[in-house]
Amino acid sequence: MGDFIDFFLKNPFLIIVLIGILTSMLGKKKQPQDPNTPPKKKWQEVMQELQGEMQQGNQQQRPAPAPVRKVEQQAAQAAEVIDETTNEANKRIAELRRLQQKYDQERLYQKAKADQLTSTISDNNSPVYRKGPSFGKKQLIDGIIMSEVLGPPRAKRSLQRSRR
Repeated sequence: MGDFIDFFLKNPFLIIVLIGILTSMLGKKKQPQDPNTPPKKKWQEVMQELQGEMQQGNQQQRPAPAPVRKVEQQAAQAAEVIDETTNEANKRIAELRRLQQKYDQERLYQKAKADQLTSTISDNNSPVYRKGPSFGKKQLIDGIIMSEVLGPPRAKRSLQRSRR
């Protein structure tokens, strides 16, 4: 008996599993239904009831709602709203055009400034700016071949450096 208890105490996972099994078995007691709640229906029954209600609703024609305002008043209000929105739209368009002109002027100014700086920098006599060497495709291929010819032998180079 002592060995049996020691076995369970040394295996806490087994204890947890047993407790879970016991609580699930005890927690599944059937609860009595409340008489005030309606019985549960299957989804097919609910769909049939809804279809029946829909068919009854289609058979009964509902009268059209009475107009609240006269048509002339609605037309006048619609015209006022349209006028207000067109005025607001025209104001926004004018503002956007003005902003676009400002943006274009600023962009031209910045471009002229950049052109002036590049012309100053690209002076060939300047000690700061020197144009780098330019290579063509043929010259690059020749350079790679010459590095292989003039470099150390392949057997003395490490493999890790060549894999990069």
